[in-house]
Amino acid sequence: MRTRALATLCTLLLPWCGGVAASATTWDLVNACAFAGTGCDEVSRGFYLTAYPGSNLSQVELGYTAANGHAGLWSISLTARRGSYDGPIVGTTQIATVGVPQFSNATEALVVFDFNGAPVTPGDTITFTQTAQQLGGTGGSGELDFDTGSGPCTNVTETNGTSPPLDGFRRATVGIVVTEHKPPINCIASDTVMCIDSLPGDQRFKATVTFHTTQAGGAAGSGNEIPLAPLGLDQGGMFWFFNPDNPEMLVKVIDGCAVNGRFWVFISAGTNVGYSITVTDTAFGATKTYTNNDLTPAVPVQDTSALTGCT
Repeated sequence: MRTRALATLCTLLLPWCGGVAASATTWDLVNACAFAGTGCDEVSRGFYLTAYPGSNLSQVELGYTAANGHAGLWSISLTARRGSYDGPIVGTTQIATVGVPQFSNATEALVVFDFNGAPVTPGDTITFTQTAQQLGGTGGSGELDFDTGSGPCTNVTETNGTSPPLDGFRRATVGIVVTEHKPPINCIASDTVMCIDSLPGDQRFKATVTFHTTQAGGAAGSGNEIPLAPLGLDQGGMFWFFNPDNPEMLVKVIDGCAVNGRFWVFISAGTNVGYSITVTDTAFGATKTYTNNDLTPAVPVQDTSALTGCT
């Protein structure tokens, strides 16, 4: 969490703020509603985004001013939830400590809360609640206001309070910029390379397989991928060895981070030829290899401690 000028954030949001995109851009704008320039409503009020178009919540930028002579150092928390004001928390509550100017100075502190790419489902409603405590400055304990924007803006709603599910409508605007994290694609799919998602579209895991057998005069080579993404299945795929109409192996990578802090690898092979399959986490470089001896019926793999890399 940190304070920075909106102009700095715009360098990451080129399609909306203007400029030429860099080849390694890893942040995409999800929602934006123009800042008015000064805070004008109490942080005790809530706000929410509807029809969220992204697959994760990364950076949320808001603007703050202090009312009634209470400029100074403030601790501000921001909590995001799915669906309603009492829904499941998205990621963890973010806390920023920042110097906030007085409202009458016509300036504000722009604060970026970083939810670190917490996963959400596209189309979700995401609610936000805030708390604030003055840590020092003028006037003693007082009121903190947030910028309610210069909308109205599509899919952005401020509410009178934070009572579930979505409290009462106040206005269709809040000064806000929201981004999602787009990890660089490190796996490049080919006829022999399978790319498997962790987050939708990130192509984080790579699987390759080689095979060998003495049967029918002997044969060896690389397994050929049967992509399942066109069917909407992006956390696994299949390989064929001898004929594209005859799949030999199903491979899946499962996010077990919430259970034991690991990514799991499951493999089911309907073959008795020898093979060696390697699954690589391209984000951290970790690999795991599984083998089967020739002329031996393959045993299913259910490796629930396969790969570290949970964050």
